[in-house]
Amino acid sequence: MKKQLSDELARAHRLWGTVADLVPDDERPEPVRRREAVAVWSEKQFPVPEGAVVTPAQGFPGLTVTTPSSRADRALIYFHGGGYNEGDVLMFRELAARLAEAAGVVVHLPDYPLAPEHPFPAALDAALAAYQTVLAEVGADRLVVSGDSAGGGLTLALMLRLKQEGIPLPAAAVPISAWTDMTMTAPSYTERADRDPFVSAALLEGFAVSYLGDHDRRDPLVSPLFGDLSGLPPLLVEVGSEEVMFDDSRQFHERALAAGTASELVVTEGAPHTWLLFASFLPEAIDSIERIGAFVRKQIG
Repeated sequence: MKKQLSDELARAHRLWGTVADLVPDDERPEPVRRREAVAVWSEKQFPVPEGAVVTPAQGFPGLTVTTPSSRADRALIYFHGGGYNEGDVLMFRELAARLAEAAGVVVHLPDYPLAPEHPFPAALDAALAAYQTVLAEVGADRLVVSGDSAGGGLTLALMLRLKQEGIPLPAAAVPISAWTDMTMTAPSYTERADRDPFVSAALLEGFAVSYLGDHDRRDPLVSPLFGDLSGLPPLLVEVGSEEVMFDDSRQFHERALAAGTASELVVTEGAPHTWLLFASFLPEAIDSIERIGAFVRKQIG
């Protein structure tokens, strides 16, 4: 059953629902057409806040965002969402600036390669390369990794890759609306199908096929829900109550706790997928950003 939403939450739901209207109807592959639609849509929605400075990232493709509150010796790497098939760093400049201000950090937005042109493990390899670059600059105890949707899954897959390779893990991680299970068999995919204005199991199925081909969907490096979650840094798991991927966050949090990892799950009632993007008008987004900022400051000083 759909919940009664505030005017601001209803506006966020409506805005997500307008993306599909912008997808061009031509013969190009669907991921290419969707990327164009998302780019056009996001350019209108997410202006860079005054006082934020956006520059090319050094050492890897992407952008670096700072504000007057950013400390050069503290960093947050943020992986954008888009199902490993779409999305770009330009869409996330506003959110990066707000996180930089709230957490007192420099925020890096890696521009990782997208499927189908660059299937698994291209995104993970790029994430690892960006991480190692920033790690060399600030050290693990002053570094946090975050991301939303596929970027949230990439955040967690990166943690497991770091464990495999014996590379120091960051001080903390913040997965937001994370895609942690590419089998997509959890109840929320059907229970919330009429509540999520943007994401559907069918959309994610197309993304998964494009990204993975016939690769095992239970591989923890694509579905971190199935990994060994012991030894991970403290986690702040953020998810909206209206998401079809709700159970991806809930189940990951529960398995992390069972593995002895410190994890806090925060459910924002009435929120759609990656609601933090709408902080220009949505109180719940501002609350989430402030909460993440406080968590990051606690973990890295």
